[in-house]
Amino acid sequence: MTFFDAISSGFRNYVNFRGRATRAEFWYWVLFVILLGLVLGTLESVIWPPVTPASEDWQEVLNSVVTQPTPLTNIANLVLFVPGLAITARRFHDAGFSAKWLYLLLVPIAYSIFAIIGSLVIAWSFYTDDVPTGAELPPESWMTIIFLIAPIFALGFAVFVIHVIFTLKPTRSFYDGNKYVEPTPLAPGDEGTTA
Repeated sequence: MTFFDAISSGFRNYVNFRGRATRAEFWYWVLFVILLGLVLGTLESVIWPPVTPASEDWQEVLNSVVTQPTPLTNIANLVLFVPGLAITARRFHDAGFSAKWLYLLLVPIAYSIFAIIGSLVIAWSFYTDDVPTGAELPPESWMTIIFLIAPIFALGFAVFVIHVIFTLKPTRSFYDGNKYVEPTPLAPGDEGTTA
């Protein structure tokens, strides 16, 4: 499968979560998404150049980068989200895994909601007490918030590693014990493999 065949297949099977996608098809799709993101990001930085802050304060620099408009990238992410999930599900099937492994993506999202609520409760409890105006959170509260938020990255990385390992596995046929794909007729004289 060529690069353009993989892109065409990704859009043709936009919401197809059944069947299979080869390693080449999957990784060409990933390459397409990365290249599209680079092109759109470059185009957005030309159309809407980042505002250079007056000072070299890292917070102002970070704020100027975060507030830069990215409508093209946002639209592309929305358009490519579903076919990305679909091609990943088909790649899992091709490697012999259930597409239900995609639900693992919900673990960091669910923990993020828990961590954000916990962080807001900590901040709220501090600022509702009788504290002087302009007072900052004590270091103990900051450490608690950091320990609430840090596992989000660890969980996200763990899910990423598991999904990469699954997508790197070679193709398994029905005759090799892959129950997620349809059997293909054997060629004359081909006895297949034993599982």
